[in-house]
Amino acid sequence: MPPSLDLELADPAFLLVEGAAALGLRLAADVLGQFLFYGEELLKWNRRINLTGLRTAQEVVVKHFLDSLAVWPWVQDLASLADIGSGGGFPGLPLKLALPSLDLTLVEASGKKTAFLHYLVAHLRLRGVAVRQLYLTHEVACQWGPVFQGVITRATLPLDRYMDLAAPLVRPGGRLLAMQGPHPDTAQWQQAVALAGRYHCEVPSVQEYRLPWSGDPRRLVIWEKLTA
Repeated sequence: MPPSLDLELADPAFLLVEGAAALGLRLAADVLGQFLFYGEELLKWNRRINLTGLRTAQEVVVKHFLDSLAVWPWVQDLASLADIGSGGGFPGLPLKLALPSLDLTLVEASGKKTAFLHYLVAHLRLRGVAVRQLYLTHEVACQWGPVFQGVITRATLPLDRYMDLAAPLVRPGGRLLAMQGPHPDTAQWQQAVALAGRYHCEVPSVQEYRLPWSGDPRRLVIWEKLTA
């Protein structure tokens, strides 16, 4: 980040374009417009329903959009992805905007949040996006899946609980991804390793990276589901 740049005063479009470029992504003009509309509507709706604790367009770009886009290298080869506990659409919708061929399902229990997601998908005219208002349990996941090549969540569930919900949804040879902050929970990690065999997954791996502009550290926990 240039030392003279004040993030609070920076142009959100500049932050997004340059931040995405730092992640290896080039955003076309129409995609940039979609992101800017997304950010504006997120903040508008947030005045009525609780979608995010962030209050400025700059924060939304850095802490939501770029945070979501940072995992694109581990999603780009997936044909279908389910985002569990999507909330305001993160990380699923930013990934869909950057990877338009991705078949995306947003899973969210809150009716107010799913209303926002339906509105956004309609106004952005996105194809290949389904919004499911659903309180996901292990039993429901087992009845539903396996139907997705990948499942992702962003800091919403303990790893063992996440595996309980996500693994039944993932096809053999698919991938489970859990986005986390910089400080791993040792007990959670040990459970995730121990449970891998039960859920027909390889022992998880961890990718560590930093977000553009803020430099905040992040971790991505990845399980590859066995083919047999």
